[in-house]
Amino acid sequence: MKRLVQAQMTQARWFHCNYTPIVDEYMQVTTISSCYPMLIIISYIGMRDTTEEILIWATSDPIIVIAASTICRIMDDIVGNEVRT
Repeated sequence: MKRLVQAQMTQARWFHCNYTPIVDEYMQVTTISSCYPMLIIISYIGMRDTTEEILIWATSDPIIVIAASTICRIMDDIVGNEVRT
């Protein structure tokens, strides 16, 4: 939750300062602010057989979580852009 709020604050600073980030910087922040990594971790918490080892793995930014978050973020950006035009 802390990382999510920090990412959203970064986006708010960008908007307030009229700053356009480079693609790498944008993707690094917006994949976190999209809430998908947090939702993945929360879904593990809701499972009956969750261990501390699983939660440590899920919070260590595994490649599968980063990839899923990136795909969802890009899909969300595409749909958001189509709605605006």
